[in-house]
Amino acid sequence: MKYAIWFVRFWYVAWMIPAGIEHFYHIYPQPGATTPHPLAAEMLSALLSTHLFDVVKAVELLLGLAVLFGFFTPLWLLACMPVAFCVFWWDAPLSDWSTNSVIAGARVLASNLLLCVAYIASLRAMFTLRASVAGAGKWVPIACVAFGALLLANGVNHFFFPLWPTPTGATALSAQLMTALVNSRLLDVCMLIELVAGALILAGAFVPAALCTVMAVSTSALFWAVLDHQALTLALAVFAFALNGVLMLAYLPYYKGVLQRASLTLGETDQHTSWNALFVKSGGRTSRAQFTVALVPLVLATVWYAAKGPTVDVAPWGVLVLVYPAVVLHLGRLHDMGRSGWLTLVPAVLTVLAMGIWAQRISLGATVDAVVPIAALVAFTGLAAWCCRAPAQAETQSV
Repeated sequence: MKYAIWFVRFWYVAWMIPAGIEHFYHIYPQPGATTPHPLAAEMLSALLSTHLFDVVKAVELLLGLAVLFGFFTPLWLLACMPVAFCVFWWDAPLSDWSTNSVIAGARVLASNLLLCVAYIASLRAMFTLRASVAGAGKWVPIACVAFGALLLANGVNHFFFPLWPTPTGATALSAQLMTALVNSRLLDVCMLIELVAGALILAGAFVPAALCTVMAVSTSALFWAVLDHQALTLALAVFAFALNGVLMLAYLPYYKGVLQRASLTLGETDQHTSWNALFVKSGGRTSRAQFTVALVPLVLATVWYAAKGPTVDVAPWGVLVLVYPAVVLHLGRLHDMGRSGWLTLVPAVLTVLAMGIWAQRISLGATVDAVVPIAALVAFTGLAAWCCRAPAQAETQSV
């Protein structure tokens, strides 16, 4: 189980980190920048104009780093779930269900969902059917009723009984973003979340999970209200966002699993054989058996990107991201063998050079450019094969 999870982690971080970096420092053409689909183009234009895309890409980058380094990973997976869903939505219905686009979007959403399931032990408390808050007095139930009623009223107004109109936006930016949300049907998704979350909160069922889910909508509403520059709209958005946040603080004990710095996934039984021990911390020792099985998902993810070669823009950058866990894994094995960790320097440098050549960032001449990727493959393959065969030694050498 854990090895399948590790493969998904490798694939996801190698996708998300370059995708996040690309927005702030262009390393390859932005995917979808020239999309022929009108709704997708409209949404992308609105996100770029309002700078909401900056937030989206920052979340992608931070998620990738969190998943790679095992740093508050469950928390960042939850924070990125709305982004992963919107990636799928943009790639599927907004792109006229184009096959390649749907597959790309589905991979992102499925990876985020699968990794959330992998951390189910950290998330389980959020899904307590009847969560209670000890010693909080009567204000928590009253606040829950007020917030749940507000959410439910918004949902009912949108789908069933329109008592007040959907705001259109008083400024150019707020109007552009609202138009894109309406046309893309993402506003329907937001209102559905409010409708369901409001009903659950009023019923007192799965309240921590409902509060966490609807926080993405509360945050988006506040962002839109800031763009709109209307006092009443902003006041309502601030009130809803603050009430959402205060209630989550009241139910904080149910989020403690999400707030752990280093959590174990399904199949990980202890910190000594976990992701962090094998792929993040370079000071430990990795046995031959641990190294061999841990190498498999790393190789599969690397092959997935490397097989695409320089023709796919993200491929070289994905391989570059995977150099770090590869080096750490080999360092642990070399320490266990009593060998110097500096031996990882040669294949690592060759791989960086090879991916730089593939990404057309550097060139060492036509002949050298053709040889370096092969040399990198041979160097890492040789080192890995040696690490798989060599026995442990009593003493180790430091890097």
